[in-house]
Amino acid sequence: MSLSRAAASRFRCGPFRYLTTSCGLPNPDYVNVSSAPSNYDNSAVVYPGFLSDEEGQSLVKEVSKRMKRRRFEDGHWDSVISKYREIELATPHEVDNESTIDVPQYAQTIQRTRDILKSYVSPQLTNHMKWLPCHAIDLSKNGRLDAHVDSVKFSGEIVAGISLLSDSIMRLRPAKGEWIDDTSDESSGGHVDLYLPKLSLYCLHGMSRFHYSHELLPSDSIYQISGREDVQVTRGRRLSIIFRDALVASKDA
Repeated sequence: MSLSRAAASRFRCGPFRYLTTSCGLPNPDYVNVSSAPSNYDNSAVVYPGFLSDEEGQSLVKEVSKRMKRRRFEDGHWDSVISKYREIELATPHEVDNESTIDVPQYAQTIQRTRDILKSYVSPQLTNHMKWLPCHAIDLSKNGRLDAHVDSVKFSGEIVAGISLLSDSIMRLRPAKGEWIDDTSDESSGGHVDLYLPKLSLYCLHGMSRFHYSHELLPSDSIYQISGREDVQVTRGRRLSIIFRDALVASKDA
């Protein structure tokens, strides 16, 4: 099923007519584990409708202003991404290290998101965690994001993102090799799909963060839920705001 613009506008939380979970809350229907390996720990979550239209527009406006003079790049040194442009999206507090009375809306949205994501960090690290500055990645309609695991040398327990401008499907696959240790079994196969409508938030922690690669599927890929309506997801230009916590040693380490 391919949604028209009018049909999509009727479902702020996404196109699934059977949803009962409120907008802004994690919804398991947006994480398809039907093809997941048997030992998968359900460590990926999606919050459909996490942002309001106003919050989304505020982020797009701020990023667009900062990216105004940047051109789309054909590729990255690690060959993972192509036809994209990227900036660091530091908030005024991160730049000046001072609180300000007049906090811009985009910065308020970033802080609200971090407050939610903090719950996915190990309890023993919560009081010591620090956030890396957000990154904004503008991926063109014809851009590509291939399978990879975010650096484990510098970033910590979670990788998360807000999706803006268009919907997409993210696929997680068991990974091993240069990224992680030998406890993951790549030969087990299988995958996990995340449906990421615009204005949604996803978070990868646990196995999804360290033992699975993530990638974006091509436009017009199908998102499936067993026994329910398939959704054909057309991906246009995609803007994502990426959240990572800094690698911090445990207090007991």
